[in-house]
Amino acid sequence: MQIRQVSAALDHKLAQLDQQLKKLEQQRVQQNSSEPNSQLEQDILALQQIRTKLVKSKDIAWRAHQLQHQNDEHSRARQRVIGLSLCVFSVIGAGVLLYLALQQ
Repeated sequence: MQIRQVSAALDHKLAQLDQQLKKLEQQRVQQNSSEPNSQLEQDILALQQIRTKLVKSKDIAWRAHQLQHQNDEHSRARQRVIGLSLCVFSVIGAGVLLYLALQQ
């Protein structure tokens, strides 16, 4: 799954959680005039914790993507250096062989 798909899925879940939290907050305001509902408070707290974890997960996913991208860039740079080194050694080797061939 691409990072943008993961991010979009997490954004969608966050939006759903925000809607649920908003509904529960409204219920709490409506019920606040009568008696406190501990189950409602626990549900709100649980959703807030889940939301916090989803936000952290999204941040971690983006950081992992950035690290992978940086590692890919380092790997490509290393491959370029190795490729150029092999080209230089090949040219030197060809030059030596040509020199030896001309000496005989």
